[in-house]
Amino acid sequence: MRNWLVVAIGVAALGACQEKVGAEHSSACAASASAEWSGLNVTAAVEGGDCASAQATLTIRSVGVTLFSETHAAANVMSLAQANDAAAMETALADWISSGNHTMATSGALPDWPAGAEAPQSGEFPFYPEEAMTRERYLALRAADAPLFCFVQGMESQACLALQNGALEKVGLQLFPG
Repeated sequence: MRNWLVVAIGVAALGACQEKVGAEHSSACAASASAEWSGLNVTAAVEGGDCASAQATLTIRSVGVTLFSETHAAANVMSLAQANDAAAMETALADWISSGNHTMATSGALPDWPAGAEAPQSGEFPFYPEEAMTRERYLALRAADAPLFCFVQGMESQACLALQNGALEKVGLQLFPG
């Protein structure tokens, strides 16, 4: 009888330990949001032990096919960094992917890249094209006036993607005051 009691106490203690370990490994900061942009599905999801250390993934899909996906530390993205719990993070994610919050809706709004200049000229808030982006390709994107999806990707910058012929192309990033 005594052995059964020891075994029962041991099993109860083991169960309590397993519950505690499971609770510590569950995500205290899990949130997501989705939106539509130019016929594409945009989703943002965050998961982590807490919101300060969570990873945020932005994904853009067309009919189930992933066209773009990028992951950032939520603490390093200005629009997500202040979210301290899952509810606040869900609100921040919805704002992050809202196409209504973008300053440039189409590639026609990208700053001009004059002949002879090393990069586009945008005054106070520089725009840096992707390394492989040529001036000719950049100007063609501007002329196409293609849908442009820009999202905050750091504390003082936003990345911009252009949609043409069902494909996304990363155009570059623009700095802004943080």
